[in-house]
Amino acid sequence: MADQEFILPVTEEEYETAGSKFVTMPVGAKIGDSAYFNAETGMPDWDTPGKSLKFPVTITEAGPDEGKQDKISTGVDTKSIWKLKEIHRAVVGGDLEMKKGGDGKMHPVFKPAIYAGKKTVAHYQMIEGENQTTHVKTVYPKLMGFVQEKPANSGIV
Repeated sequence: MADQEFILPVTEEEYETAGSKFVTMPVGAKIGDSAYFNAETGMPDWDTPGKSLKFPVTITEAGPDEGKQDKISTGVDTKSIWKLKEIHRAVVGGDLEMKKGGDGKMHPVFKPAIYAGKKTVAHYQMIEGENQTTHVKTVYPKLMGFVQEKPANSGIV
């Protein structure tokens, strides 16, 4: 086998631009460790109509992760609205606008356009999950949310 060679089915350009879809965590990162990346949010939309919203995000920080895309989802019911509140405060600031609904009570109003193009900081944390294809446990960085600015130590925290 040492004398054989194989031409692989990717071009030089594909080889040069290839990389993991996951952000690069610092060497030695373990479950529970966090890292922060400058990012920009895109236009949110329904993930599951009437039940959950998805917020697209693109890493803008120079380096190997620049341009990588991800998303975070949150429900819009009473049990999960806290996450939308957290995202809104970190990305836009303040609280959602309230308007009177058909029931005469005040309700939060979601305006997707105000999130598009907003500069933010994406918070990633190493978690353990299961590969959907192989069903093997794996450790990977997951987008947990956003913060307004990077912590003083933005490497492994």
